[in-house]
Amino acid sequence: MKPYYEQSYWDSLFSWKELEYLINIRPLMSANRINVLGDNAGLKWNNTEWTKDYSCLPPSLIREVLDNYIVFIADMSRSTKKINDFAKMLEKEYGLQSDAHIYICMNTSIKHHFGTHFDHNDNVIVQCEGETNWKVWDKITDTRQQPYLMDINDDPIIDVNMQPGDTIWIPKYHPHRATSNTVRLSVSFPLANQGDYFEDRNWVKLY
Repeated sequence: MKPYYEQSYWDSLFSWKELEYLINIRPLMSANRINVLGDNAGLKWNNTEWTKDYSCLPPSLIREVLDNYIVFIADMSRSTKKINDFAKMLEKEYGLQSDAHIYICMNTSIKHHFGTHFDHNDNVIVQCEGETNWKVWDKITDTRQQPYLMDINDDPIIDVNMQPGDTIWIPKYHPHRATSNTVRLSVSFPLANQGDYFEDRNWVKLY
């Protein structure tokens, strides 16, 4: 994979309306899946007698989290057929397992928790709603350094304002930073070698 950016590569992958549906399914909103970026140690909630998974955040807390933090929801590569098909396409192209992380920023005054950072896996990110500025720098040579909140003075090799449908490819060990210019919804597809087993991409149809 090489650093790359393409406009209108994949339109209508995911929408606010589809996210609204998902976040209102409480059993799906497990604390193991919801990643709240920032100091969230004070998040607490109650459960009813009918609750089967006590780790799932209730809707009122989901609303609070979305208003005050940048959030990403992991293990979502089968959350919709379109996202599942996109992950399947990437797995076929690169021979690596793909997840899907749904990123949400409803408050543009919040600074990104990771800042300028690099990942240990390749990523493909699709802008779904809003506008996000992405900066990508050339590959680092020392991958043992602190991966987050990096201070880089070099000019980026990619500097773009991504609109819905725009897509960016960021190989591992390439520092990058996302800045939400507006409220933002995007889906990131991390790719890594996780052994021989791939997610079952068959889509169950009932009619």
